[in-house]
Amino acid sequence: MRATFAERVQQLVFNHDIAVIYNADQTAVNYEYLPTKTINGINEKAVWVKCGGKTKERVTAMVLADTTGAKHPLFLVLRTTKSKFKAVVQDSLKQRQGFGKLLWKSVEPLQVQYDCHIYGNPTAWWNSKISLEFLEFNFARRLDRATKKVLLLWDDFSAHFTDKVVAYAKSINVVLERIPPRFTWICQPADVAWNRPLKSRLREKWLDLLRRQIQRSKTTTSKFKMQPPSRSTVVSWFTSAWSDLPESTILNGFVACHLLVGEVQEVVDGEGFVDDDVLEELMQGLAVEEVIDPASDIGHCDDIPESQQ
Repeated sequence: MRATFAERVQQLVFNHDIAVIYNADQTAVNYEYLPTKTINGINEKAVWVKCGGKTKERVTAMVLADTTGAKHPLFLVLRTTKSKFKAVVQDSLKQRQGFGKLLWKSVEPLQVQYDCHIYGNPTAWWNSKISLEFLEFNFARRLDRATKKVLLLWDDFSAHFTDKVVAYAKSINVVLERIPPRFTWICQPADVAWNRPLKSRLREKWLDLLRRQIQRSKTTTSKFKMQPPSRSTVVSWFTSAWSDLPESTILNGFVACHLLVGEVQEVVDGEGFVDDDVLEELMQGLAVEEVIDPASDIGHCDDIPESQQ
């Protein structure tokens, strides 16, 4: 399948005289899930611990990079409470990217500080409206838009390929191509090379937060309970982790998927894990509520009904 998909992509590149290929991928992180260790052996799964704090709280991120090795600003979707009044909901969507007036006062500065785009909705899901704004920001402002096409590889998620999204992409000279369902692990650069080091960096930031909280708890007599990161902290973590990925990692994804000629470069990257001392502190302090083994700690958001897009 990888060879077949790569051949199709190269044919599109030839037919449309395309110079740059882009890959966008969405990932989701649950605030309350903390890793005990990463995958570091054959058939060994990552085990995570769930700590008290923000149940079902998460952020969805869309990463975008291209065959020049460039990484582009993140688009993040946070969970927000839906107003009971339709007019308020519509106003929030049109004026403040889904956020209420009060919350927007804290969200808007984060976009400037971390060079990202932040949206809000009750599910923290990506949707077709955000797809349109994602395309507009990243591709509609190209200086050569009228004369030069680009290729965007996107996974087979319904909000990426609604009629409006496809039509808008065509109007700004973006050729959309679906990555084969169930084969993103060998056909999508993000899955092949970017997501693992991204996860590693996020784990390391979680671990640092854990260690600092444990150290502070030793100065008090109360039982330790893990405090989950705030929204602003998660935004800073994600943007920092994405920014820190080296150009070689981005290019490796395209090369490994046979979408770019070259050799995969060796990249030394830390594999963040919770050491035994940290885990023991958590267990002794009863911060761990349950041990879980999720299928994917950071992965594609499941598809959602068209009515929610």
